Amino acid sequence: MSRYGDGIKERMTSRATATGTEQALDFKNPWGRYSIDARWIAFECGCAAERVASFAFRPERWDPVIFEGLPEQALYETVCSRHLEGMNDRLRFGGFVDFEQWRRHRRDALLGRTR
Repeated sequence: MSRYGDGIKERMTSRATATGTEQALDFKNPWGRYSIDARWIAFECGCAAERVASFAFRPERWDPVIFEGLPEQALYETVCSRHLEGMNDRLRFGGFVDFEQWRRHRRDALLGRTR
């Protein structure tokens, strides 16, 4: 990851850990502005990820996890049209056709939830 990306990761992690209230961060990143609250990281582009303390089982490298391996992680719930193609490419490594198939068949299992 680039030095720029590492800085974003550190800032988002520190804000997510330090606050339980929604924070709109002022600096720009590849997704635009974003907000963090106790449950969600919502990006200006429309992507959103749910914050999680732990997973029911270990995520694979192709699972769309933000901050993999850190105490505060997040798992994508929605992906905007701008980032969908790249996300679909990533998930094909796990044998999924697209984000929606992954979301239906794997997301809840990673979180230890049943439908």
